[in-house]
Amino acid sequence: MIRLLVNGTLLTQDDSLPVAQALAVKHGRIVEVGGTDEILWLREDEYEVIDLGGRTVVPGFVDPHNHFSIAALEVFWPDCRMADSIEALQRTLAKAASETPAGEWVRGVGYDHGRLPGRRHPTRADLDAAVPDRPALLLHYSHHQAVANSVGLAAAGITRATPDPPGGEIARDKAGEPTGLLFERAMSVVETASRAGWETRFVEVARAATLRYAALGLTTIQDAAVSPATARRYAEARAAGALAIDVGEIRVGSTGWFDPPDDAAPGAPLKLFADGGYRCAMRLGDRVTGFLFYDREALAARLVRAWRDGRDVVCHALGNLGVETAVGAIDDALARERAGRGRVRLDHAMFLDRTSLARLVDLGVGIVVQPSFIWDHGGRSPAPDLMLRPFATARAAGLPQAFSSDFPCGENSPLLGIQAAVTRRTRQGEPSGLEEALPTEAALRAYTVEAARAAGVEGDRGSLAPGKRADFLVLSANPLECAPETIKDIEVLQTWVEGRPILVRP
Repeated sequence: MIRLLVNGTLLTQDDSLPVAQALAVKHGRIVEVGGTDEILWLREDEYEVIDLGGRTVVPGFVDPHNHFSIAALEVFWPDCRMADSIEALQRTLAKAASETPAGEWVRGVGYDHGRLPGRRHPTRADLDAAVPDRPALLLHYSHHQAVANSVGLAAAGITRATPDPPGGEIARDKAGEPTGLLFERAMSVVETASRAGWETRFVEVARAATLRYAALGLTTIQDAAVSPATARRYAEARAAGALAIDVGEIRVGSTGWFDPPDDAAPGAPLKLFADGGYRCAMRLGDRVTGFLFYDREALAARLVRAWRDGRDVVCHALGNLGVETAVGAIDDALARERAGRGRVRLDHAMFLDRTSLARLVDLGVGIVVQPSFIWDHGGRSPAPDLMLRPFATARAAGLPQAFSSDFPCGENSPLLGIQAAVTRRTRQGEPSGLEEALPTEAALRAYTVEAARAAGVEGDRGSLAPGKRADFLVLSANPLECAPETIKDIEVLQTWVEGRPILVRP
């Protein structure tokens, strides 16, 4: 049967026909896009006409840097994002311990030390008071640091004699004992162990989680940290028909997200971390801070190896030193393996200087950035020559730029992300680099056609054009016409995936 959706305002993101009134869908594909009368001529023996009533239609949103396999499991773990005291965290963890099945780690997610008195992190002693007799882990909202209790540290073999791993740190008290706080690669063992048992329930929660994504307008995502064990869970979920939207995978190794991915499952793009997250590698004058995971030479060697193995690469680089190192490594790797051109992208690139930006343009390396971080954290550049999330400058320079959420590290809603990119204001209304604001049309493209390009699916998704997969949304308002500060409030009335409505609101 052919479906004819007519009398709408289609923001196609297709340069050959930017605005249309109607489209025809059959066998999960877009047959034609055009005017209402034109589309109605495509009626067949079996057809359905759907009157859009003037509503706005856009391509399904694409998120090329999400963490679905973590987010889906968060229904089992208490949300600690709003905790404003150590006592509140302890009460939450104690309750979680009473509800956690025997044999599993107790996990809490999302604490923000900035909300706690004195801006101090919890310690193992704080967690011990709530969960004294089984391993427990409390993840920071950044997912780049965490606190383990004493049983958890013991299970991971972390003692005062354990050295800091390259690219990580075990926080210690004045006597040299671990406080429980683990930064970057130091958290790999405990984080992986604490999640392993819970992952066996992935298929159980995957369908409901993908429907929550669809309700936000997401029809295609990439999970940006898929271990070999998680890859097996995805295979099980697909076999069970548990994924309502399309989920691509970006692979990491089995020992931890940030570790060298030497045993990553084959086939999908490989992820390499140039630097840390919350403690990214920064160069401010003569001062260097944060964690750099590879030097330029080592990172270049891994890029070349990945390309020769037939793999694309996603390179995490957040701080300006991390970006500088990654750009230098990409330049060196391309000199050795020209076939790598167009097969690497840079994710985050939060702090950029004009030199690195220009080199990215010259190398043809696009970036995937997270506008919702403005909504959550705002901020300003720490140095005059350093740009913080320079969306407008990158666009003016011709740098390919896609948007993503990094959920659950950032807000999952693309419409909220688009608003943040357009207004450059936090949830409190505070400005954050107003000069780097984007026009709404450009922000919408960054979450559709540009995001599809970053994910490697631009031939099939990201715009409404004949032959492409029929992934699209019906919205309650036109984001190009409403006030910028109301974009996040637009409702996704319908979400269509492969020509089928999987979400329909009254």
